[in-house]
Amino acid sequence: MSRHSKGAPRVSIGLPVYNGEDYLREAIDSILSQSFEDFELIISDNASTDGTQFICEHYAKSDSRIRYLRNDVNIGAAPNYNCLISLARGEYFKWAAHDDNCYEDFLAECVSALDNNPDVVLCYPSTHVIDGEGKVLCDYRDNLGLLQDSPQERLIAYLRTNFMRKTGMCNPIFGVMRLSELHKTRLIQEFLSSDRLLLAHLTLLGKSIELRSILFQRRVHLGISTMANRNFSDRLAWFSSGAKSTGSRKFLSRFNNFIGLRLLHIRDLYRAISELVENDAERRRCRTALTCLLFSDPKWLYISAKYSLGFRPTGQDQINSLAKNSTTTNS
Repeated sequence: MSRHSKGAPRVSIGLPVYNGEDYLREAIDSILSQSFEDFELIISDNASTDGTQFICEHYAKSDSRIRYLRNDVNIGAAPNYNCLISLARGEYFKWAAHDDNCYEDFLAECVSALDNNPDVVLCYPSTHVIDGEGKVLCDYRDNLGLLQDSPQERLIAYLRTNFMRKTGMCNPIFGVMRLSELHKTRLIQEFLSSDRLLLAHLTLLGKSIELRSILFQRRVHLGISTMANRNFSDRLAWFSSGAKSTGSRKFLSRFNNFIGLRLLHIRDLYRAISELVENDAERRRCRTALTCLLFSDPKWLYISAKYSLGFRPTGQDQINSLAKNSTTTNS
């Protein structure tokens, strides 16, 4: 696939970054090495104070596909992710993290799957989980390829796999999505784990494909946000620092723990059903199925209460758990 010369690229890749100098070069190199070359890379630097700006400016000068923007102040992780959507020009969109890597056929295989399946809104590959040094800890499958025909069936299958009893690594958030469908959602909202909710929104809009090919490296190290910010309030501040006060934040201020967060997630799911499911009968089926699932499988409440009381695995515990298994599914 030759590089685009005129007009919009097929794929827009958005890379939000804050103080990412340790892994940023490796991440950008993996993107520029893609066998599918018709893409743009948009980097949004969230007022980094390390060498991130120098690295980004160097790459932007060397490759015309790269656009580099720098925020004057840190606007928070969620707004920095979302600003990339408004800048994207492609038919498809992919977020990229500054510390993850893509194998060379990542884009080619995901774009091919989307081109050949118009009812699919998201395609993502299987994953190698790597540590801070790049050592492979395990193979990982999120098991979120959802090919059911109805929104209700896809939503319940998604919640059972990535919300109720188990929460995986959410690797599909770094897959390739139809930009037109992504625009219909609330994007990354200003509360924790809203990437899980965004995947649920996309599930209501269409099918998703999980490729068996391992084409992604997800780096897990003690510097990632969920491990570096152990305190709930610190994580929330990192996620939406500098953003205006919202109803979600006011809600969390009253329930500043994992139970409050989960209740906010559930409220958002009901709203998403109303906003994204066009057929009245299907909306009713989705609401009924969600309500039944919440009452019939209450382990989500037990897990939230346990985490709120401080019984949450440490970052090192999570890394060690991944390293114990040569092949892992979500847990």
